[in-house]
Amino acid sequence: MKTPRNTTSRRKFVLRPYRRIPTWYSAYYMSGRVIGKGVVKNLSRIGLRLLGDHSLTPGTEVCLRLSLGETDPPLEISRASVRWTNEYEFGLRIEHLSADAAHRLADLITADTGLRPNKAP
Repeated sequence: MKTPRNTTSRRKFVLRPYRRIPTWYSAYYMSGRVIGKGVVKNLSRIGLRLLGDHSLTPGTEVCLRLSLGETDPPLEISRASVRWTNEYEFGLRIEHLSADAAHRLADLITADTGLRPNKAP
């Protein structure tokens, strides 16, 4: 898998409506003639950050299959769109997934945040 080069670019501050969790799930993504493999670096109910083996352009639509564990079935996202890219790393906004996949994703994030200790203010 290729790794991105460090590049400096201006990024806007964005207040995110959903909590992102750090992950290291393997994933396959498909768009047109491209079938790629990558690692999901973080995940929320509405999007994810992926380091892949193909460079994609913003606006590209993909479908994804995330491997959540050895015994769990993969989580399938039927449509996501590329929002930003940095070489082989890109952000995806989840556009469509089944009700079952949405529940699994919500349960996964809730379980992860429930395992983290609360930080004192």
